[in-house]
Amino acid sequence: MIENVMGKCCSALACVVGLLASPAAWAQDPAPPPADPGAAAAPAETPATAPPVEPTATAGDAATGGQAAPATPAPGTTEPVGEPPPAPSQIPSWFRVDADNLGLQVWAGASHQLGPISLSSDIYLTTLGTAEFDIGPAFTFGPVTLNPMVGFAFNFVTQEPAALVAPQLFTYIDAKPIYFESWILGSFSSMFNESVQNYLYSRDFLLFYPTDDFGIGPHLELSVDLNEVPGATADAPDETGLASLQIGGVIGLNYGTGNKLLLYLGYETQKESQLNDKIAGRFTFIHNF
Repeated sequence: MIENVMGKCCSALACVVGLLASPAAWAQDPAPPPADPGAAAAPAETPATAPPVEPTATAGDAATGGQAAPATPAPGTTEPVGEPPPAPSQIPSWFRVDADNLGLQVWAGASHQLGPISLSSDIYLTTLGTAEFDIGPAFTFGPVTLNPMVGFAFNFVTQEPAALVAPQLFTYIDAKPIYFESWILGSFSSMFNESVQNYLYSRDFLLFYPTDDFGIGPHLELSVDLNEVPGATADAPDETGLASLQIGGVIGLNYGTGNKLLLYLGYETQKESQLNDKIAGRFTFIHNF
């Protein structure tokens, strides 16, 4: 009797324990195994080919209020993917402005590589309506560049040819801390207008650079008349020979990336070329592209 009662009690207790333990067992489902047994331990390999990148907004889109999505980084980098930067120009060029006793003068020039030859050209404009085009090869030997040229000038005010500007020789020596520049050219106008003077012109200066951005040195400039002009008077005599000789100094300043200033101040030794006084000078701005 007692044994039957004890057996029933044990059976009832086992049922209660089983009912309490079953929910806990149901709550602890085992984690699903990885699809590839070795994938969890080995790092993912970088794809051999990057996936295509969606077009992104450019700076111009932002400036015009475009709503394109921002640039996304390329795979494996933190740099945004966008348009490649433009290739630098393979044509060295320059722009120049002179202001002196001839007024304001504007220049622009470039060098084109034609096989082994570097071909230089420039245009020259004045406020008097004259435009000139020059062209010629440039030869470089270490720090020395020689540039012979020939030019033709046309006057757009009178609608007539103005001058044959030849021969010309430009010499540049850039051997820091020394820089030397020389211009020698002939201008022949009498073939188009016999009342205009032909002349030989030279401009030469030397700069010493005690620092990278500041240079100073002597300057020499001269002009020689080559022909007699018909109709000369006592008030405006016409004589061949030295017409102008200026002696002075020049300062060169680097004025930002690709920019240079030349400031020339001199003394005119020839009376017939003196204007209101004997002072001569020139301001020059040059930008190299």
